[in-house]
Amino acid sequence: MIKVKAIEYKIARIRAGYRQYEVAAKLGIHPSQLSEIESGRRKPSTELLQRLLEVLNQAKSGEVESED
Repeated sequence: MIKVKAIEYKIARIRAGYRQYEVAAKLGIHPSQLSEIESGRRKPSTELLQRLLEVLNQAKSGEVESED
């Protein structure tokens, strides 16, 4: 199992070119929940983590574009 520091979620999101509210909308969660995950105050469920990685990987591969 790979351990990921909470700040790495934020770094990956920023590198993917997303704002917090954009990723939260794609995940179906409130931006404050994503903020808590990125700050380490909340741990994402396995399902939410998988969806987060999918969103960020799609953006990285160019399959999804960030909305302005």
